[in-house]
Amino acid sequence: MVFLLALLCLPLMVLFAAWVGKRAAEEPAPRDAEPNPAALKARATLTAIILAVAAASITYRAVLDKGLQQTAALFIGVPVVLAVVVIFTTNPRSATGVAFKAVTVGMLLSVLVLWEGVVCVVMAAPLFYLIAVLITFPVDRRRRTQPGSGTLYSCLIVLAIAPLSLEGVTEWTTFDRHTSVTVSRVVHASTAEVERALAEAPRFDRVLPWYLRAGFPRPVASRIERRDAKPLRWMITMRGGETFLNGTEPETGDLTMDLAERGPQLMAWRAVSDRSHLTHFLTFRESIVAWEPIDSGTTRVTWVIGYERGLDPAWYFGPMERYAVTLAAGYLIDAVATP
Repeated sequence: MVFLLALLCLPLMVLFAAWVGKRAAEEPAPRDAEPNPAALKARATLTAIILAVAAASITYRAVLDKGLQQTAALFIGVPVVLAVVVIFTTNPRSATGVAFKAVTVGMLLSVLVLWEGVVCVVMAAPLFYLIAVLITFPVDRRRRTQPGSGTLYSCLIVLAIAPLSLEGVTEWTTFDRHTSVTVSRVVHASTAEVERALAEAPRFDRVLPWYLRAGFPRPVASRIERRDAKPLRWMITMRGGETFLNGTEPETGDLTMDLAERGPQLMAWRAVSDRSHLTHFLTFRESIVAWEPIDSGTTRVTWVIGYERGLDPAWYFGPMERYAVTLAAGYLIDAVATP
């Protein structure tokens, strides 16, 4: 509550500071005082950063209130607002540098004040910097080569990039989220041994790939429930996704899947629910494992994971999520299908 009040008062404080600075600049300086361009530039830069971060923070809260925090409205719309404020509050040669500083300050505040997960900030940071540069750098060059044309040119740049922030906001501006990955590996065990391993309680004692250890929710426990006249149920407890400054434990939640199909050399699981923090990144839909003998002592195991992409824009987050799921499929073969 205190933070929200401070956020609402921040624009007023910034305007008051700018007014005070303007009045001070208008006061006649002593005759023996020399102008200090460096101090004036530093003051203008600081004011621009504060204004940009304040505008981006207000936009961020509006995005959260509308439930659009996983769409391009956040990951493109917020840096667009930040860059626009910087353009109209800085001198012709400083927009790009100030935008970089404002993005950095905003990212640090999102970790220290808004308590966002570090992995989210790391994933989104390159995109924020990219959008800020795409808007401010051409404007800076235009201002230097053709003074006086920066405002119109900046408006054209914003009009060209701003529509990208609509991805995921409406059905018409959303690309297909359903996708799947397939991973095959050779396991040094017979088909009977692989089948027994898959039927046992899953274990996750193998070391995760470094990418999945970077802050994504990770499996810490699992169990298979055998229910009368009902399909087998696989429950995986996931932990992580949020790291708070107050030292509390990360969130935990269960990914629940039912056995939808079982053949001679196939097991297909369908997701029933997912209460883990993983849904902030993607949503698992199905997990299919098939195996076939190569010889008496080796088996080819193929694991297919179907999921829905959870973050927009697709061109940026799609490859990240696909890489993570590919590693997860390989890890399942090593940790679950390998005796």
